[in-house]
Amino acid sequence: MIRRGEFGRILAVSPHLDDAVLSAGGLLAEHPGSVVVTVFAGFPPAYDGVTEWDAACGFCADDDVVALRRAEDRRAARRLGAASSWLDFVDDQYADERPSIDEIASALRDELAAQVFDTIAIPLGIQHRDHQRTHDACLKVLETGPGLRWLVWVDVPYRVRHPEQVERKLTALRDRGFRLAELTVQPGDRKRAAVAEYASQLRALGVGTVDDAERPEQFAVLT
Repeated sequence: MIRRGEFGRILAVSPHLDDAVLSAGGLLAEHPGSVVVTVFAGFPPAYDGVTEWDAACGFCADDDVVALRRAEDRRAARRLGAASSWLDFVDDQYADERPSIDEIASALRDELAAQVFDTIAIPLGIQHRDHQRTHDACLKVLETGPGLRWLVWVDVPYRVRHPEQVERKLTALRDRGFRLAELTVQPGDRKRAAVAEYASQLRALGVGTVDDAERPEQFAVLT
């Protein structure tokens, strides 16, 4: 039987500035002192106008979008009693060239060496290219990483829209030799408060994402 108190301090590897809170905020709230490391949180060399997504979020051409989103992320993490750390890889919407899986994995190893934690929580990697690359890089770290407890969360909101991908990714983990122990966590008021801090993203993501974030969080403990 999995007891959540065994997880200690959690390091959550988030693809974007909101994903860990949307998918695992309830679990993080139960483990104060944890840290959220966001992979694609870097500043683009320049903002060439405003992207379609950023416009949907309410940003204007003169806004320093990443700085504003980092501020949202910091406030959200504090709602959970967690800290924020950001890597310098650029969100897919700004990228002309994308980092390799090995480059992301190397940066994550450096970040893990600088943090103190007991459990690593990572995305299953559903649908979005940045989510998939984060998942693959984390598995590379796992191949050579310390013998810690690893959790995989099922990505909000893609889990509802693409259940076939969820099953395919879980099967892939089993095929790699992992045993998966299922775990669910209720969101709770602290997660709701944290999610609300991502005002720009919620404007574009819509009510469906908020509804999904209100459902029980889904995890697989890798053993």
